[in-house]
Amino acid sequence: MKCFHILLLVVVTTLRPILAHSSKVNNTNTIRCLEKERRALLDIKGNLVDTHGRLSSWGDQENKRDCCKWKGVHCHNQSNHVTQLDLVYYLLRGKISTSLLELQHIRYLDLSENDFEYAPVPEFIGSLTKLRYLKLSNSNFSGPIPHQIGNLVSLEYLDLSRNDLKGGIPKQFGNLSNLINLNVNENNLSGDIHELMSNLFGPIEKKLENLDLSMNGISGLFPNMSRFSSLSTLDLHGNQLSGPIREDYLRLPNLTSLELSSNRIIGPVPDLSVSSSLEYLYLSNNMFNGTLTQSIARLSQLLELDLSKNKFLEVDFSRDWTPDFILEYLDLSFCKLGKYFPTWLKTQTELLFIDISGTGISDTISSWFGSIPSTLMYLNASNNQMHGSFPNFSFSSGHPLLPYLGSYRRVLDLSRNKISGSVNFLCDITDWQLLDLSDNLFSGQIPDCFANFEMLRHVNLANNHLSGEIPYSFGSLSALTLLHLRNNSLSGGLPTSMRNCTSLEMIDVGDNRLTGKIPAWIGDSFSEVRILILSSNGFHGSMPLNLCRLANLQILDISSNKMSGAIPECLQDFIAMTEKQNPYPFWGPKETFPVTQMLENAYLMWKGKEVRYINYVGLVKLIDFSNNELVGKIPSNVTKLVGLVGLNISRNNLVGPIPSDTGDLQFLNFLDLSRNRLSGSIPSSLCDLSHLGLLDLSYNNLSGRIPLSNQGLTFDESTFEGNVGLRGLPLNKSCPGDKSHQGPNSRVDGSDVETGDEFEDARFITDGFYIPLGLGFVVGFWGIFGTILLNKTFRYVFFESWNTINDLVFVKTELTKARLRRYFQNQ
Repeated sequence: MKCFHILLLVVVTTLRPILAHSSKVNNTNTIRCLEKERRALLDIKGNLVDTHGRLSSWGDQENKRDCCKWKGVHCHNQSNHVTQLDLVYYLLRGKISTSLLELQHIRYLDLSENDFEYAPVPEFIGSLTKLRYLKLSNSNFSGPIPHQIGNLVSLEYLDLSRNDLKGGIPKQFGNLSNLINLNVNENNLSGDIHELMSNLFGPIEKKLENLDLSMNGISGLFPNMSRFSSLSTLDLHGNQLSGPIREDYLRLPNLTSLELSSNRIIGPVPDLSVSSSLEYLYLSNNMFNGTLTQSIARLSQLLELDLSKNKFLEVDFSRDWTPDFILEYLDLSFCKLGKYFPTWLKTQTELLFIDISGTGISDTISSWFGSIPSTLMYLNASNNQMHGSFPNFSFSSGHPLLPYLGSYRRVLDLSRNKISGSVNFLCDITDWQLLDLSDNLFSGQIPDCFANFEMLRHVNLANNHLSGEIPYSFGSLSALTLLHLRNNSLSGGLPTSMRNCTSLEMIDVGDNRLTGKIPAWIGDSFSEVRILILSSNGFHGSMPLNLCRLANLQILDISSNKMSGAIPECLQDFIAMTEKQNPYPFWGPKETFPVTQMLENAYLMWKGKEVRYINYVGLVKLIDFSNNELVGKIPSNVTKLVGLVGLNISRNNLVGPIPSDTGDLQFLNFLDLSRNRLSGSIPSSLCDLSHLGLLDLSYNNLSGRIPLSNQGLTFDESTFEGNVGLRGLPLNKSCPGDKSHQGPNSRVDGSDVETGDEFEDARFITDGFYIPLGLGFVVGFWGIFGTILLNKTFRYVFFESWNTINDLVFVKTELTKARLRRYFQNQ
């Protein structure tokens, strides 16, 4: 018997690994998914459009029957109930099926970053009572927030934000006693903030830590937020909140982040020292005023401070003031910092980002830049009155990217100051990404040290006193998209190496001393260029035909050079100019990084004046060939460029007629063909250009009657002067066959005389005409006017309207009288 037990023990010991393996194999083949929930999930899939096949693992096939293995589905280890459905970024469309209700054990539901085509948030979600995490952000939901969500008493995280939800927050939300995070940003919520916050009264106050209602249309006086005692982050930016913030309204001891930017808040910045853990404070773009109190110094944990665009706020502390915080991010742009550099900035040795633009500093630049922190990645000190030579300094060689820097690296903007000296300091760092030193007094040559500047995208050195040639090493700037060098004293030509700068979208080298021919390779290498400005230089020769390969070109300015030859016949190849207005700014949607506005501009000759277009340069489509030595005719296909808003080919030697279908340029606002040798008549289609604000056809050889209708009536004689063959209004010359115009009762040689198109022929009026006319006037006048006099309401409305009509009639009458007076005087 003893031997049997020993034998049995040996057998069991031997078989145990095999049995265990067999059990494991059986477990792997076991379908854990509950059939009822599997069918519900398949019905959910059936109501969705899965263009990208993200739900391809969901199915009825044998190898796809276990829903617990489906992508985005998670089941409980023991009960096998579906507890999580995570479909974020699945790019699904369609609607949410009511079969979702079969998943009664679900705790985590994320349907964000899909497209539910502006359907309302399903009310039945409020029946999934075990939900703890619900995220429906950026999924194109619309309509009101369903109050049934207030039934989800276990909910800890709710994100309904990037949607189109309207109205307010349901009062049932006050029952969400476990809610820690509430995010409804970037919707269309509206109404008074006090009413909205009153719906968050109740158990929700105890645990709520993160509240984000930013980027909505919420208005009203700033509310008392102190009752949310656990609040850690509060974001109300991008609304219409107004009034001052009372001191006791932000007594939040656990607050770490406060974002109130872009509202209408007035009054002093409140004392926030009770929030001793505050790390992020954003109050920009409001109407705070007074002087920032030194209590801010007690926020020892503060890392990021943004008070920008509060133009009435003074941040002018005593010179010996020293804060307790060490900042990484500081934006004080367009606040009042006073004349001198704030000495307390020297204590901020960890700064990565600083913007002190437009703050009124008129100090010497070396007073602070000599001790600039080596960690600095972004520096904007533009729009001040800083002067003196730029000191030697060095940035660190690199730093981890920060969220507010996006994909950018090194940025320096010192534009619109009075800084002098050379720009050789640029050579000390190779990871520049944006350089703006425009509108200063920098002089000397641009150093030829750009061979290793692989990340440099934007360069603006315009409006300085720089001389010498454009550096050959610019050809190594493969990432360069914007190059502004206008209004310096640069000489030579465009270096051939620049044909390697294939990412360029804007080139402005106007108003320099550049010479030579315009390189033909521009049309081959710069396929992305949208703005090309070569004006006011010494370029000569004919325009290369290769320029027509710049299909994306929106602005072409070669004015005030010595160009000769004919205008190319291939203008219709400027495809971007053949398209109607682009509703977006030139550089497309705004980048998240605070790029200086100076880079998004172009200097253009507009209606005789140099104008700087900022931000919306992309709405301008313009050709300027003026003040050259061009010959030949105006190419007829210029009228194919129907997106043009400006065309200037004045001051050349052009001949031939004005293209007859110039009226096709329906967006044209500015047309200058003056001081050429154009001949023939003025096309009547010009009068159909309703947007045309300036027209100059003066000093040509045009002839015939000036067409006068519609927009043509708005131009005066200066538009047409210097054309000896032109006749008619508004010139002092009548056309052959025109009758004399001396007044409505004038007679010449005893015959009736017409008085022009503005008057009806009055010869049919006799004495018998006036009798019925008088009787009709008396009856009609007192029938209407008598009723008005007897009725107070009618009387008030009538005389208010009459005043308005009278003003309009007076203006119109005076304009007509002035026009007729000038016409008769000219005969």
